[in-house]
Amino acid sequence: MLSFVQQARFDWLGVFEYSDEEGSAAYALDGKVPKRTIAARQRKLMRNQLQISRKARAAQVGRTFDVLVEGESEETPLLWQGRAAMHAPEIDGKILINDFGPHQALQPGAFHRCEITDAHEYDLVARVLA
Repeated sequence: MLSFVQQARFDWLGVFEYSDEEGSAAYALDGKVPKRTIAARQRKLMRNQLQISRKARAAQVGRTFDVLVEGESEETPLLWQGRAAMHAPEIDGKILINDFGPHQALQPGAFHRCEITDAHEYDLVARVLA
């Protein structure tokens, strides 16, 4: 799995630990991997993905996207957030808007052309151009 993730270079990836689901075919199987091993593998895979994601986000600095403004950021009222066509809601990263450009205020639900000015592991930072 690790080799596949390294080759596929996903933009975003979520990895969940295996857990038994009563009634599933796998529930009664013997020889399961110990929980500690499962957790260690999940952490290793996500550490690797974090490096991939960090590089992918950094490569987007300077690019422009049409961003759907969603409203004030969940993290701080000093930022607004939105998403581009590449972002699935509540799953992928988001675009944090720290500069409204020529606008005094932004309207949730409006689209604005934005330039990416900074990158984090999963999120991007942008300024509004128009």
